Amino acid sequence: MSVSSQSSVVAVTEARAANSADIVLKSPWTEALAAQTGALADRFLPAECADDPELTRRGRLVIRFGFLGFISGLLFAAFYLFIGHYWGTGIVVLSSLAFLATPFLVRNGRTVHFGGQMLSSIMALGFTAMCLVEGGMYGHAVAWLASVPLCALLLLGRGPARFWVTVCFGAAGVVVALGLTGVDLPTTYPHEWHPVVTAAGYLALIAFMFVLGLFFENGRVQAFNKMEAALAKLATNNDKLVALNNEKNEFLGIAAHDLKNPLSTVIGYAEFLEIISTEKDVLKVAGSIQSAGRQMSDLISNLLDANAIEEGRFTSKLERCDLAQLIFLSADNNRSNATRKNIVLAVEPIESLPAKTDRAATLQILDNLISNAVKYSPKESRVEIKAGIEKGRVFVGVQDDGPGLNEADQKKLFQKFTRLSARPTGGESSNGLGLSIVKRLAEAMDGSVECRSVQGEGATFLLWLPPWTDLVD
Repeated sequence: MSVSSQSSVVAVTEARAANSADIVLKSPWTEALAAQTGALADRFLPAECADDPELTRRGRLVIRFGFLGFISGLLFAAFYLFIGHYWGTGIVVLSSLAFLATPFLVRNGRTVHFGGQMLSSIMALGFTAMCLVEGGMYGHAVAWLASVPLCALLLLGRGPARFWVTVCFGAAGVVVALGLTGVDLPTTYPHEWHPVVTAAGYLALIAFMFVLGLFFENGRVQAFNKMEAALAKLATNNDKLVALNNEKNEFLGIAAHDLKNPLSTVIGYAEFLEIISTEKDVLKVAGSIQSAGRQMSDLISNLLDANAIEEGRFTSKLERCDLAQLIFLSADNNRSNATRKNIVLAVEPIESLPAKTDRAATLQILDNLISNAVKYSPKESRVEIKAGIEKGRVFVGVQDDGPGLNEADQKKLFQKFTRLSARPTGGESSNGLGLSIVKRLAEAMDGSVECRSVQGEGATFLLWLPPWTDLVD
């Protein structure tokens, strides 16, 4: 399955999960019940649930079940005490206290499995005992006994549930066999209350099983949503890995291509040195070798800079820098390249312009912007550099007379390994890394960089930096 199709599947299943959650938790009282019991259950979860979503779901169900059994048991105990059903009161009170103890035992070191087994044991023993004091197969307790295997299935899973269905089948079978053989089990409460007790037992069973099912379904939806969120995150990470892999392949292709040409030049001229004899030719060849070496050095420096920025190893040292001095220094650094193409580097008169910036990073940005302007400008043209303060920010503008940039180029201008439709006018190399490095360096200094261009009318690159006064204030 492709990454895009994985993402589509995740989106569809995520939507289904959301719809399922809406159905389960639609009414306000069920939402409130789920929220309150969920928060309570989380406080009792043992450490074993920390890294296991399924165990966490079962743990919450066990803890909620314990408190649900305690509360419903107290209600029945109060009712039984009111009608004089003292045997039933005693059994229910003991069972309720055991229910209440289960979450605390789980929280204090017992496992979720132990909690589920304990709850199943309490129900099996308690409902069997109730059958013996409420008329056996003619009372409602046998129906509660029949619910134990389902509860065990929800609490413990299929394996333990097989054991409990056998136990409960045996217990209910004994009760039914006694009734069929004519053994009348006693009813230990006043006979006139029998219809009420039976009705209350069956109706309470319906409510109890519904609430238990609600707990189970809420837990299932929560677990499903978490699983879908994990799948969505995995799909996103897969997309990132694919992008990084493509970037790596592109990086290797660019490095191989851009290093091969100047390296071939170095090898070729080095071999040529063996057969030339005049000092003039030697100097010419040496200059060509130096030029090729600089191209390779620039590419390697850009790759290392990009890697350092990506890994977060670049940290800017913000201090007071005179931007005017850096502009003149960068212009001098690029003047020889401009002279070779008869390009005029025109720097507008700039007074002292203090900025809050990293000196080395700012000089690197200016060198890149000015060298790009020279690189893409036609011979015998003009590159203008200006600076000033506008809207509380210091700016440097580098304007060229090159071919400009179309809309497509401007959209991908500051991305890594970007190849633009415009090409250098003097055969210079371009690896598509410079402007992406410029953008990241500027942002690291709380600055920004932008391009204003109309195709056929040149381009202006603007570097924006905070003024020094912000730091002082």
